[in-house]
Amino acid sequence: MARIVKDPDERRSELIAAAQELFYTKGYERTSVSDIVKAVGVAQGTFYYYFDSKAAILQAIVDEAIAQMVASLHEIIADETLTAIPKWQKALQVANNWKIEHKDEMLQVSRLLRREENLLLRHRLRTERAKVLVDEMAKIIAQGVKEGVFDTQFMPETAEIMVSIIASFSDTMNELVFNPEKYDDPKALALRKKATVQTAIERLLGAPTGSMPIIDDETLIAWFAE
Repeated sequence: MARIVKDPDERRSELIAAAQELFYTKGYERTSVSDIVKAVGVAQGTFYYYFDSKAAILQAIVDEAIAQMVASLHEIIADETLTAIPKWQKALQVANNWKIEHKDEMLQVSRLLRREENLLLRHRLRTERAKVLVDEMAKIIAQGVKEGVFDTQFMPETAEIMVSIIASFSDTMNELVFNPEKYDDPKALALRKKATVQTAIERLLGAPTGSMPIIDDETLIAWFAE
């Protein structure tokens, strides 16, 4: 039987899809490189042609997820029909909806990245994601300053602080979702943290109170659902 030769991008995508399915169903630790190549039907050497380790394919999975979300955000931010504040609101709504639609996958990846052996990978992914988000957020801030709804002279730096604040809130949410037994009322605490972050961002931008939500209450509570 003739050997089937596929486009490299297609083969790489097949490996990523197989790894993602196995990580979510079998677990990252219990999935081996052999499991991944068997699922795709290729030799083990094919895996190492594209990825140097199992951690590398995990990074590829996260990179693809981030790329999908950023593509959606970029489309919204490039929309010239939206003013700055509605643009922020729509961008955050789309991002939050995407995350909740992929809740199981997002939680699984978050669990993996919280493991001690993946701390370096988590730091690298956070740094890469922050660079992209800062660029996009700076565009909204610049538009808002031009429209007179934001008041800041340091747009890129303000974007960096905003992204850092939101990343810290994400860490808090992970802790509350994964370890709710440590807190008297994790949902109430999450809502207070969310309100605090929104207030901080609005004051940082000089924006009207209540105008810069980061997530609505219903979507936030949905993260605690079994």
